[in-house]
Amino acid sequence: MKKSTISDDQQALHMEERAIADIYRARKERRRRILRESVPLFIRNRERILADDKMARCHIDCIRFGLAYSGEWNVPVAFLGGLLRLWEKPMFQAECPKCHETAYCTGGGGSPLSGAKNIAVTCGTCGHQFGTSVMKADVNATSFGKALIASINSSNAGLGSIDDESHPIEDVVHILAPF
Repeated sequence: MKKSTISDDQQALHMEERAIADIYRARKERRRRILRESVPLFIRNRERILADDKMARCHIDCIRFGLAYSGEWNVPVAFLGGLLRLWEKPMFQAECPKCHETAYCTGGGGSPLSGAKNIAVTCGTCGHQFGTSVMKADVNATSFGKALIASINSSNAGLGSIDDESHPIEDVVHILAPF
């Protein structure tokens, strides 16, 4: 019986695939950080973002909602304009413990068995980032995760297609920085 060996080309392919996966992982983490740090900027410039098709269609592909025993849910790509619409709903808002203004959901996780959850939120006024289990319209973790996914899909309506031209989040932050 002949022993199977990996060719140099196969080995190069596997190394490239690992490197590409690492790059995508690093990009997603950077964009998650940018999203959380930029919530006040986005809230202040809501109307400007919604009026500019390329900014409104900015792909927010870094929101995650994980459930114990179920793994991380594939949260659909939200457009920045859709996320701003989503944040109008009390289910995706919490009170900031620092300034007592409104903070907005940027991800989270929980347990489908106990219903407990921890939601990552950022204040739209002071920028304070924190985790909470209590949102303004409170529901259990499974209901919250399902509502998040359904709401992202409906909030994107009317903003165009994912294939339409858009600005990356890094460019949107740069464009809005003077405002």
